[in-house]
Amino acid sequence: MMRFSPRLTFLPLALLLAFPAQAQVPDHGAASRPRIGLVLGGGGAKGAAHIGVLRVLEEMHIPVDCVAGTSMGALVGATFAAGVSPQSIEDQVLAVDWSETVGQTGDRDLMPIDRKIQNKTITNNLDIGVKDGNLKGAGGFLNTQNIDELLRSLVAGARYVDNFDSLPIPFRAVATDMVAGEMVVLGDGDLSVAMRASMSVPGAFSPVIMGDKVLADGGQMRNVPVDIARAMCGDVIIAVSLATPPPTAADLSSTLSLAGRSIDVMIEANSRAQLATLTDEDVSIVVQMGDIGSGSFDRVPDAIPLGRKAALANAASLSRYSVSPEEYHAWRKRINRDYSKPVQVAEVTVVGLEKVSPDYVKTAIRVTQPGATVTPEQITADSKRIFALGDFAEVSHRITDTPTYPTVEFHPVEKSWGPNFVNFDAGLAYADGDHTAFVLRAEHRREWLNSLGGQWRSVAQIGTDLGLQTGLYQPLDMRQRYFIEPYLRVTRYYEDIYDGNNQVAKYDFLESYGQVDFGLNLGSLVQLRAGVRQSWNEVDLQTGTPELLPEFPRTHESDIVLEAKYDSRDTVGMPSKGSLLEARYLSAESWLGGDASYGMAEAMALTVVPFRDDSMNVFAAGGMDTSGELPSYRRYRIGGLYSFPGLQRQQLRGESYWLLGSSYKWKLADIETLFNQALYAGLRLTSTSVSGRADGENDEILTGLSVFINGRTPIGPFTVSLGGVDNSSWALQLGIGHPMREGSIIDDIW
Repeated sequence: MMRFSPRLTFLPLALLLAFPAQAQVPDHGAASRPRIGLVLGGGGAKGAAHIGVLRVLEEMHIPVDCVAGTSMGALVGATFAAGVSPQSIEDQVLAVDWSETVGQTGDRDLMPIDRKIQNKTITNNLDIGVKDGNLKGAGGFLNTQNIDELLRSLVAGARYVDNFDSLPIPFRAVATDMVAGEMVVLGDGDLSVAMRASMSVPGAFSPVIMGDKVLADGGQMRNVPVDIARAMCGDVIIAVSLATPPPTAADLSSTLSLAGRSIDVMIEANSRAQLATLTDEDVSIVVQMGDIGSGSFDRVPDAIPLGRKAALANAASLSRYSVSPEEYHAWRKRINRDYSKPVQVAEVTVVGLEKVSPDYVKTAIRVTQPGATVTPEQITADSKRIFALGDFAEVSHRITDTPTYPTVEFHPVEKSWGPNFVNFDAGLAYADGDHTAFVLRAEHRREWLNSLGGQWRSVAQIGTDLGLQTGLYQPLDMRQRYFIEPYLRVTRYYEDIYDGNNQVAKYDFLESYGQVDFGLNLGSLVQLRAGVRQSWNEVDLQTGTPELLPEFPRTHESDIVLEAKYDSRDTVGMPSKGSLLEARYLSAESWLGGDASYGMAEAMALTVVPFRDDSMNVFAAGGMDTSGELPSYRRYRIGGLYSFPGLQRQQLRGESYWLLGSSYKWKLADIETLFNQALYAGLRLTSTSVSGRADGENDEILTGLSVFINGRTPIGPFTVSLGGVDNSSWALQLGIGHPMREGSIIDDIW
């Protein structure tokens, strides 16, 4: 399985502020024994091994007087220092869905339907802003909202202890100030933010900003912070470090592998320097992690036993610091904390916003309402709904005021690189012979033009299909349920015309129109639209014979357009679960001076059902003329990699059609488990019938079978298919990135 470079895919966590040189650590009954400082080193997913060590310390009745941690060591160490038992830490960590927490799978379920529709044409997750004439990003490849929520849930109420010396066990986290190039020891502030800063791997996660400090992964400076624990309380240090076998020369044959290794070398050097300061009184526990890497969060259950094994191997040295069961249980009772108690909310506030309306944000808060009794998990759920609105870099929350009058404060942080955003995409389609098509696409949106959340949206596309669209999306109420969207669009595309299996001509289609839509958004699943359109269309022969499709002079249409969408898919293109339903109706009449009179309706349905690591989908689509005769530029097109593999792109052209299909996909290999990126092999069966065909063929039913390999990868989706049809047509076809338009509602499936 392919993975990110060891230090480049780690869970972010832990931030801030330098600590006093010599912390005053509470006695905790340690007068008759040496004070023990626990040091937990960094290592991303490997750091789950620390939990196994903590379990052994508990079984051996070894109390701890202070904790210092870096990166994942800060996550485990802060949770332990907050008074959470090792058993509870293990239970919580094992319950985490890391593909959701790190890979953001499942986030689309909460996304407002309009955001889903906006994102349907883009095959990547880039979120690029335009600021001061420059392109700017979020500061990290991965979004950290779900990770931040995990950290807040782990330490819960301990976040509100401003001084980390006041925790049940005093604690320090280590981060790196990327401005000064110096170590920063975090001893106060929000505990979850300190955890986040300590694990903010540069490039993977955005740094934590505190004043003039830009805080990132502490492993760069002090991966095993022995000296920090020694200064806090450490008469004796128990230091836990995580070891991975060194690479071979063959492993370092690429630029990326060398770059990743250079970071590892730096971290290993400062770790060795710290471990070299240990004395005979101290205990060094080195956990051999084998093939578990920093980004192997799917291997967290395997890492915990490795920590236990390493601690037990040092049982003789550790036993020197065991205390009686009575003394240990008394210590454990003093530090235990229960952060799961619900609170009755007196007030809910949204603070810190400049452009986004606080009243709009409050519409996403479902459970945390004044007078309600809520749990920390319910507050987190509301925080996630706020983040899903799509306007924020992060959303945090705090409980303030007294226990008898608790106020829940949500702190959404607007994207600093907005409010102008752009995204780019590309697509390539190839079929055997010289059938190649490509597009380059750029999208722009200007958000929050007014207090109701108006957006100016534009799309430009070049390649086989040319297009330009710009318009204003204007919500009409604070909940953004009702909206109006006027826009202008110009498209120009070239299409091949077929007589049976033979290409006989190429045509140039040009359409320009202005449209005004009135719409209704229903939560995260449904959008309804009704629009009025004025369009102008031309059809010109480029090469070949005009016998099958006559040229069409410039025609003016006056149209009424209706559209309905339901979307519960987990991702756009190659979903692993969910459904998509869509219906369209267009009526062209002469009531506003239109030259054409006809009607057309089209609908489709897709459902995807997961089976363990595999999936099966079933889809159906159909279109028909409801009145008049469809002009040539409105006729339905079937054929191509997405609508009917084995047929050339847009090979069948007619006035009505139906299509049924089903495919089954077997997972061949994981590419990156956290991000649901994998390689699949599949089998697809498709049947269709097209009536009123341009080539005069009868309404025969065509059936095709195709085999394919596809997958979502770090550079986008791809599909390679070999398909055959019972009309003797067959094709080897390839699609990369943005899907090419094939001319029916089926385009929206992929």
